[in-house]
Amino acid sequence: MNPGFPKQRYIPMGIRKRFLNGYRLSAVLVAAAAAAAMCSPPVSAQNPGMPGAKSKDPIPVQSPEPRSRQEAVHTVAKEQIVKDLVLTGELEAAKSIVITAPRIRSSFQNMVTYMAPEGEQIKQGQLVVEFDDSSLLSQQSEAERTLDETLLNIEKKKMDLEAQRSDHLNSIAQAESKLEQDELYGKISKDLLPANTYQKYQLNLEKSKLSLEKAKEQYDNFLKSFDSEMALVEITRSQAEINLKQILSDMGMLKIRAPQDGILIYGDNWASNRKIQPGDTLFEGMEVAKLPDLSSMQVKGYVYDTEYGSILPDMRCTVTFDALPDFQTGGRIISRTNVAARKGFATEQKVFQVIVKLDEVDPEIMKPGMTARIDIPIVLAKETLAVPRDYLGVNPAGGHYVLAGNDSKTATEKPVTIGAVGDRIVEVVAGLEAGDALLPVY
Repeated sequence: MNPGFPKQRYIPMGIRKRFLNGYRLSAVLVAAAAAAAMCSPPVSAQNPGMPGAKSKDPIPVQSPEPRSRQEAVHTVAKEQIVKDLVLTGELEAAKSIVITAPRIRSSFQNMVTYMAPEGEQIKQGQLVVEFDDSSLLSQQSEAERTLDETLLNIEKKKMDLEAQRSDHLNSIAQAESKLEQDELYGKISKDLLPANTYQKYQLNLEKSKLSLEKAKEQYDNFLKSFDSEMALVEITRSQAEINLKQILSDMGMLKIRAPQDGILIYGDNWASNRKIQPGDTLFEGMEVAKLPDLSSMQVKGYVYDTEYGSILPDMRCTVTFDALPDFQTGGRIISRTNVAARKGFATEQKVFQVIVKLDEVDPEIMKPGMTARIDIPIVLAKETLAVPRDYLGVNPAGGHYVLAGNDSKTATEKPVTIGAVGDRIVEVVAGLEAGDALLPVY
């Protein structure tokens, strides 16, 4: 007994023949009564028993008669057994620009403070998501204060260095003046001075020369260190400026604007089992929203593990949408996932996914998130003997049989063995041959 085929009540052959003869007699009596009623003249509603005012007789309508067994004879032939697999899914864009939570230095998570309404038509450059920047504002104030202090330190350093420069120049000028004076005394003839005085003047001259050389050497060293000392404070200023720029850059990243036109779709907050909304705290890199490319629409279908093996890439299917009852298009399965995942927030049941590429896409009426129905014809058997389901019965023992013959009076029950069960027809693997005539089982 095939579990996929509905069980039917078994009716013995004799009772079925008596039921059929009684049914024919009843049909004849009903037809005769109807003919008599149509031939009688119309009766007036105001004067019962009197003919009506209308002189034209109504046009008789022939009642449809039930189809006889001889008219419903089926000839066994080889056919293709097909069973439609119906999947549910939703419309999505194959290409989307994903907006994620920013990655900033001061924090690995940020709170959403503003989101543009979901489903709204967004223009390029429009603000779509904003995160809390209160901590960065305080950091900005601190960085600006540090930069101001650094600039003041630079000015102070310049003034100090200029003062040192002036001191060195004064020392050189004094040493030169002292040298000129000692040179005058040193030029006095030895014969005109006492020996000890002459030696004193010569010694002062040498000391003045050494003092001048030392002053110039110190000035040269000062000039060499001037650039390095200024570079040191300039580095401090650069670090303060870089820090402030990074803070301003992070603040700019907390305000996300649309990179292109499109419809805004919120991301999923799996921690709260709902869509992301203002007030949620998101980790860096989490999907906040996306702007789908409506010209690249596709359908994502959900497949249970019991149906997974029946679906293969490149299978054709028909797709309809609950919101578009007058729209239908074909499609082709282009991929399927190898790992099951949760279908949504409200269930722990895991399903596989298939992606269907649509033959026709109309961005004007097709919107992301629309519920879709995917009809996939699954071929269970090719070129095999098959009979319609109405021509197959089940006996009390659970076996299957058919009524072989083209006349109900001479038809006989014939046991058969069935195979694949389709939506309309059933495969018969034993008990019939091509060309056999069958009557429906009532």
